[in-house]
Amino acid sequence: MGSAVGARGAEREQKRAKTHGEEDDATAMSIDEQNKENVSANVSASDVRATMGNYYRNFYPAEALFKWLSHGNDERHAKADKTYAGKREFCFVLDKENGDGEIFCRYQCFEDAGRFAREVRSKNPARIEFGPVMNAKPAHRHSVKLHSVERELVFDIDMTDYDDVRTCCKDAQICGKCWPLMTIAIKILDAGLRRDFGFKHLLWVYSGRRGVHCWVSDERARKLSDEARAAVAEYFAVVKGQGKSRRVYSINPMHPSVKRAYDDVLKKYWIETYLPEQRILENNAKLDQVLDLLEDQELKDELVDEFNGSKMSSVERWRVIEERVMQARQPKQGVKRNYTLDFALEKIIFWHIYPRVDIEVSKHMNHLLKGPFCVHPKTGRVCVPMDPAKAEFFDPAAVPTVIDLDNGNKTLDEAMRTFNETFWNAAEAENKERLTSLTRAAKAANATGMDF
Repeated sequence: MGSAVGARGAEREQKRAKTHGEEDDATAMSIDEQNKENVSANVSASDVRATMGNYYRNFYPAEALFKWLSHGNDERHAKADKTYAGKREFCFVLDKENGDGEIFCRYQCFEDAGRFAREVRSKNPARIEFGPVMNAKPAHRHSVKLHSVERELVFDIDMTDYDDVRTCCKDAQICGKCWPLMTIAIKILDAGLRRDFGFKHLLWVYSGRRGVHCWVSDERARKLSDEARAAVAEYFAVVKGQGKSRRVYSINPMHPSVKRAYDDVLKKYWIETYLPEQRILENNAKLDQVLDLLEDQELKDELVDEFNGSKMSSVERWRVIEERVMQARQPKQGVKRNYTLDFALEKIIFWHIYPRVDIEVSKHMNHLLKGPFCVHPKTGRVCVPMDPAKAEFFDPAAVPTVIDLDNGNKTLDEAMRTFNETFWNAAEAENKERLTSLTRAAKAANATGMDF
């Protein structure tokens, strides 16, 4: 009996090996490598460093960034907190002279935009990281016990966290075939933060290489405790764990926000973009990964047999999987075959393309994060703002490098328009309205006190 079982197992493995028409995994995973557009930009680290001085003098919007981080408190307004800006921590990351490593200059603080701009141009940092607003000036840390008072709620999404579901790139590489994973993340998080939490002022920024950052700047968001920040981040943690231990939560039954993400974003991108670009169902290892998520060995074996020697595309194979799962969901003689199949198709989609948020970055108020308009040292690309409403049109390979700016081939005009029109104009208007409301309230209180 043991030999019969072994023979059947060997036969099944032979069939599985032929599933892709004798096409080996390496070939199946190679997706138009010659035409793949990578964002490396072919710049050297030395070229980037050589142009940074000019970048900080002529392009870096120090005044606009400082104004944003002051949240209206740089105004000459009676109700503005004149001490607010000076209690913000900045960190300048400098290259060591021998080029071997970095020096982190933390606890930098500035009273106004002019001083910040002058120090940036003087220090010429490799990058600038923004931290929280403290209870006192960070520079006074030796005489005062510092603690964080407020800070923007931030999100960090990195493409390397998707390496197990990409067939075109890995590690720091990205291309037009896998970048839609970032588009999906932006669309889902932006909708959730605005519609479910009521936040309005979200600044989305390209990280310069392989990911995106989001800065939620509403006053309510800035004052969240670490526990509340963790709760917001966990709200989006539908997929947890790594590798085979990864699990999908909140889909049986679907939470309303999860259903919205599935209906509005995931279903469309799965069929129209992800499967055609990544072709995961035409690769032995990836196909096994998908079929294992069905948690039904009998159905998996049936599908392996059906795909044996098939030249079907990933989309065509997915349609077959859908049909077979729907058939298997139907009770036979009043008995269900496998309850796990009820949400198996949805689970597979969430497992592969739902946003993967770095919760550790979001949940700590004192976490330092690279600021907008910094330059990535490996690509030379500027960390430009993004329009979440047009995320599908964003092309990381078209983002200006400091070399482009230095040569006059590109400008940051479009990036500044995006910063202002999608984020800052509305945030600034609210800051001014807040200060005006405080003035009106103070006048009303004074009038009431005089009415006797």
